[in-house]
Amino acid sequence: MSKIIQYKLVTVFILIFILSGFQSFGQLRIDSPYSRFGLGDINAGANAYQSSMGGVGYGVRDPYRISSINPAAYANIDSGSFVFNAAFKGLLISSKTASASGGSNYFNISYLKFALPVTKWWRTGGGLLPYTTVGYNVSTYADMDSIGTVKYSFLGDGGITKFYWGNSFKITKKLAIGANMSYLFGTNNLRRQTQLMDDPIAFKYRITNSVDVRSLYFDFGIQYNTTFGDKKKYFLGLGAVFSPEQKLHGEKSSFAITYTDGDEGHEYIKDTILDLPLDAGDIVIPQKIGGGFSIGKTKKWMLAADFTFDEFSKYTAFGKSDSLSNSIRYNIGGQYYIGSYLVNVGFMFNDSYLTLNNTKINDYGISFGIGFPLRNNASTVSSVDLGFEFGRRGTTSNNLIQQDYFKFTLGVNIRNTWFRRAKYL
Repeated sequence: MSKIIQYKLVTVFILIFILSGFQSFGQLRIDSPYSRFGLGDINAGANAYQSSMGGVGYGVRDPYRISSINPAAYANIDSGSFVFNAAFKGLLISSKTASASGGSNYFNISYLKFALPVTKWWRTGGGLLPYTTVGYNVSTYADMDSIGTVKYSFLGDGGITKFYWGNSFKITKKLAIGANMSYLFGTNNLRRQTQLMDDPIAFKYRITNSVDVRSLYFDFGIQYNTTFGDKKKYFLGLGAVFSPEQKLHGEKSSFAITYTDGDEGHEYIKDTILDLPLDAGDIVIPQKIGGGFSIGKTKKWMLAADFTFDEFSKYTAFGKSDSLSNSIRYNIGGQYYIGSYLVNVGFMFNDSYLTLNNTKINDYGISFGIGFPLRNNASTVSSVDLGFEFGRRGTTSNNLIQQDYFKFTLGVNIRNTWFRRAKYL
């Protein structure tokens, strides 16, 4: 196959994923009432390979897989290669309280990423992935004197998508720095509905509060890699990331109606109770600091760990806080080679920013996965990563919700040697 045909096929492949990605990200769903707070559930940004090792990545070096969680890691991309990564993710959730239970699931595109060399010391890349997601549907009932049973429903949907451009620069052969400039965009819709259950012809009431985000966001990283020991078979990677406190531009609006249900899901609006137009303001995203390392023997094994601190106690939206607290996340993972196959395992614990009913809402999970090469040739190297994660979030104590989840990720990695010149003897 000629180089020109290869370029065309890869370009078409990327365009298909990008176009389908924009549509799929808009349809992304979860089922967690905890996504009601802040801007929603935050996506850590780990790729499929990193997710199968507990989410580690700050100090991990890999020439085939793009690590956007530490932009300095782009420097590890081979000097003659164009790298493209894409992944699909599935999520199965089992939710329960002290008196009820339920479940949900979804399957969607997780991310689209590419990276390539500009010079011997400069790498660049970009991608599309979810930054936050919102999705929940919770109902409660109350008996009111002279009124009867009232149903209160709380619903949310939407999310913020990240489109980023990243650059990494080699300061020395072992040290690199990097930065991501991201454009965050999307809308979160939070709804509250009231319905009189004993009067089927009574009008229902619903208010929708929407927050729309369109803003730039920056994060930075540094990574140091070295080898040591007999014949330099062992390696050590050190990495750190930093995101300063930043203000995102946002707009909020509120809209309330009374209505009745019609046939085939249609609604008939009786009155508009409230219609507040878009009001611009700032959403303060607090600083994030993280660090990590990786150590191992080349093509044999690796052990890695990360630590991340988010100062969410300083989060505000339009001048109001959301009673969030500082968050600390720990990630530990490892890998072992069996022939050309990678076997990965990991653990994650997130002391999250949520405290509800005087109870901390923590999240923890274990993960494992396998990476294996596809049929390759002199110009193209491809591989597939499969990752699985079992975790738990929340508790049934103090009238809260416990969620047990299972995530599975399929990642596809393609490296094509576009930029190497043939040598003739």
